[in-house]
Amino acid sequence: RFPAVALCHGYPGDNKNMDLAEELALNGIAVLLFYYRGAWGSEGDFGLTHMASSARDALRCLRGLSYVDDARVGMVSHSMGALPLVSIMSRDTDVNAGVLMSPVSDLSAWSSPEALDAITPVFMKMAEGKLRGWTEARLRSGVVEAAKSVNPVDNVSSVRAPLLVVVGSMDNVTTPESCRLLYDAANEPKTWVEIEGADHSFTEHRIPLIEAVVDWLRVHL
Repeated sequence: RFPAVALCHGYPGDNKNMDLAEELALNGIAVLLFYYRGAWGSEGDFGLTHMASSARDALRCLRGLSYVDDARVGMVSHSMGALPLVSIMSRDTDVNAGVLMSPVSDLSAWSSPEALDAITPVFMKMAEGKLRGWTEARLRSGVVEAAKSVNPVDNVSSVRAPLLVVVGSMDNVTTPESCRLLYDAANEPKTWVEIEGADHSFTEHRIPLIEAVVDWLRVHL
């Protein structure tokens, strides 16, 4: 039986990290790629505070597979996927390791009326045809609610498993400075990797990203 990870995509999930999943599988780590409720054709309506329940279901499915060693299960997230990863790992001590790529660290910075006015048109455009039941009103209330209940920087201190945080030095969405807030609030053992020149999706830096994640998980799972 193999170690395994559930891969939590970001908002709305354009970057599926299929190349990372394939490389993990080639290195003996099973990967479950899943979509949150209401995302990319999944049933129900999407919501920022619903992401953790979908990820929890994914972990339950993963642990139930005959070829998965349920004592060696981790989570990998990109961007907004930090919300379910930190939420679950702060409570589920059976998750052995977590990887946060370009994590959203502090939603409170996005929850002021001024910030919401700026991000709402961008976020709604990104969600077109991808997120079911998603409206401007639900986005605005969802960011405020998520900042109170599942804000990664507020919950990461309850995570006891090893964490890897991978960031791009040129990320202008979740900047290295914002990601550092999450990293600094996390417990040891933890590892920080900053990839020089990489953007939010590591568009031109997939190889160093994949190498960092695969090498770390091979040690910690």
